[in-house]
Amino acid sequence: MKALTYIAPGRFELIEKPQPEIIDSKDAVVRVTLSSICSSDLHILHGAVPMAEIGITVGHELVGVVEAVGSEVTKV
Repeated sequence: MKALTYIAPGRFELIEKPQPEIIDSKDAVVRVTLSSICSSDLHILHGAVPMAEIGITVGHELVGVVEAVGSEVTKV
């Protein structure tokens, strides 16, 4: 899958990443149909979040379709 990724201070890049999987019983896998970055992502881009690690995926404002859920998920 393609993911907008923090590559270096001042640089995001769309890169290929592995498909997500259910790891925890409370997880959900969502196929993103529309996404956007938000101001917290812009803070990462501009270096204002020193704890942001190279390689993190940004763009957590999204709309999508739930593809899979863990055993403890009862509603979304």
